[in-house]
Amino acid sequence: MKKKTKRRWANYFIELLIVIIGITIAFWFNNLADTIKNRKQKIAYLTDIKNDLKTDSLKLVNNIKNNEIKSETLYRSLELIKRTAPIDSVLSHILEIGSYDFFKPDNFTLTSLLQSGDLKLIDSEQTKRELMRLLQMYESIDNMQINFLQALDENYFPMLISKVDMTELRTTDPDYFYGIEIKNYCAYTLNETDRHIKNYKYAQNQVNNVMKLIKDELSR
Repeated sequence: MKKKTKRRWANYFIELLIVIIGITIAFWFNNLADTIKNRKQKIAYLTDIKNDLKTDSLKLVNNIKNNEIKSETLYRSLELIKRTAPIDSVLSHILEIGSYDFFKPDNFTLTSLLQSGDLKLIDSEQTKRELMRLLQMYESIDNMQINFLQALDENYFPMLISKVDMTELRTTDPDYFYGIEIKNYCAYTLNETDRHIKNYKYAQNQVNNVMKLIKDELSR
């Protein structure tokens, strides 16, 4: 009787042990599956962000180049005004005040990563910080561009409509384009353009920094 009882308890113990081992293995496989899934998701996010940043980098290069050309034109405008150059020449340069080449990032994937709470998938804390810093730079650039466009809409473009016949590209008030107000428009735009260039360059450096960190993250 005692042997049967011992054998029964031994069987219970073996069965319990098998159940525990089975549950442990199931949990292990489940965790492994989650780990593999999270890694695939992280790789997909980072690969898409890296591709977006390559596009952003090309855009920034172009934005910087175009704004540097605009800056040179504005400097030339002030020189022409100062020496009272022919009005046609002054006007053709002054019109550059109203032109702009703004930067629009491809940050949909990065924004989705943050909004979904999937930032935790990225292992490196430095990569997380630099991605956040880049997004803040993008937001700062966007605000800067919006403010500049608003200033043009509220001041420069109304003036242009009242002073220039755009159908024939001639001014109805030539003296105005040698005065202090147009000089101030030009100086303000020149300052804003230089500020755009500076911030685009900061963003360009940050983009390169983040791309390097992503490359390191993907190689792990």
